[in-house]
Amino acid sequence: MPYARRVADLRDLGLFPLDLVLLPGERLPLHIFERRYRQLYADCVLGDLPFVLVRAEGTDTARVGCAARFEELVQRSDDGRLHVIVAGVEAVEIVEETEGALYFSAMCRTLPDAAVTPDPELERDVRDRFRRLAERVSGAPRELETREGVPLSYAVGGAVELHPGIAQGLLELRDENARLTEVREALDALLTVADRARVASERAKTNGRVPH
Repeated sequence: MPYARRVADLRDLGLFPLDLVLLPGERLPLHIFERRYRQLYADCVLGDLPFVLVRAEGTDTARVGCAARFEELVQRSDDGRLHVIVAGVEAVEIVEETEGALYFSAMCRTLPDAAVTPDPELERDVRDRFRRLAERVSGAPRELETREGVPLSYAVGGAVELHPGIAQGLLELRDENARLTEVREALDALLTVADRARVASERAKTNGRVPH
């Protein structure tokens, strides 16, 4: 098993490549049907071990992924398929691929954040934009749910639908203020889209005529 080896700050972890990005603190439903990933699930659960969800586009795989844990088994089908909930833990760098398991694996190292103090103004801006976006999309105010120890940038990024490229950029940044700046810009873009959708909906009710 790849989890038996540990060299300095490196850990040999199973990889789960998908065309999506998981952020630390985010919870995500997954449908597991391939035999190798059912084995990954079994190894992680039996050994109480993490794995790495890493973005893969075609033959290209990112060098930074998110260490995660299988948090909940929602359903197990008769044919062995699994519906599970996974939770992101921390950003990791994929250093070198390894062998010996049915699934992909690699030596990985944790990527700690830089020691910076989050900018209070940036945090207020991000929280304000999140509340506004939630209200425009759902019609009701929504407070951000956060997990202890999860940076605000990751909490917001995991609570809205970000383009995978933007989410991957957040995962690779090690400065919380830089991430908050990126999240603020992403929220501004989402607010613009929400406003356009609202205007289009209102015009549709009047057959496209703009009311005087």
